[in-house]
Amino acid sequence: MRRIMMLSVLLAGCTYNAEVREAPAYNVVSSFGTEVPGKWLLYVDASPLAKPVKPAGYACSAHKFPIEMSGPFETSVRQTIDNVVEQVEIVRGPMSRQQVTAAGARGLIVVRGEELRPRLEVQPGFWSANMSASATLVASVTVDSVKAGRVLGATVEGQGSADQEAGMACEGGAKSLASAAGVALKDSMRKIGEAISNSERMRSTGN
Repeated sequence: MRRIMMLSVLLAGCTYNAEVREAPAYNVVSSFGTEVPGKWLLYVDASPLAKPVKPAGYACSAHKFPIEMSGPFETSVRQTIDNVVEQVEIVRGPMSRQQVTAAGARGLIVVRGEELRPRLEVQPGFWSANMSASATLVASVTVDSVKAGRVLGATVEGQGSADQEAGMACEGGAKSLASAAGVALKDSMRKIGEAISNSERMRSTGN
């Protein structure tokens, strides 16, 4: 009876949410010994970073592994930029130059999560299967100064990979995906933090 129940579960498939944790970058490599001066507004758009994932190939293909990175991405961006900029104020949407000026800020930083490309593969083993995951996170950052206009524009890609035992019903795939996406998130945060911290144009612009 137990065997029949287990088989029915495997055939029906399950949904395992890949829970990604925030991964801000605090130790960015900078050519400067100080934070970017002044007050800057920050808008983060992470809406595209939710993906349904199914394993490549037949093994475990009945199961679903949705991954939701919007929340962790927003938190990671805020904490990363707060570490490299003297003063940051979060805003709910893009703002005009007049609005930025009225807020007493030097400019507006916009960070967007452009695309998440996760992949999950099952690698059969003698005693147990292995769930191998990879993730690519594409993000963009633009900075517009009140005085100088566009002072920074960049697109970054964060890469991550991880492995986890499949477990009884392929539940290891969620853990593997979450780990890979977390590494990709950390990698992209480091690159965004370094782009901002090393921007001479951001540092030289004034109110």
